[in-house]
Amino acid sequence: MATLLHSAETGRTTSPFAHVIEAATNMLGLWRQRIVTRRELGYLDDRMLQDIGFNRLDAEREMSKPFWRE
Repeated sequence: MATLLHSAETGRTTSPFAHVIEAATNMLGLWRQRIVTRRELGYLDDRMLQDIGFNRLDAEREMSKPFWRE
């Protein structure tokens, strides 16, 4: 027997599996955002980094992190 959840916001009935898919999709989106953001740090010059409160060493540290690490 499948358990169904009702979403009051949308009025739709969804399975618990849909919540797992949504969470996985959100995690993949976050990982992608980290990849892009960290890559873009490499294009900034020292003045631009200073504007966002970073220096070259901070940027290098951030860019060297794997995408799954915050």
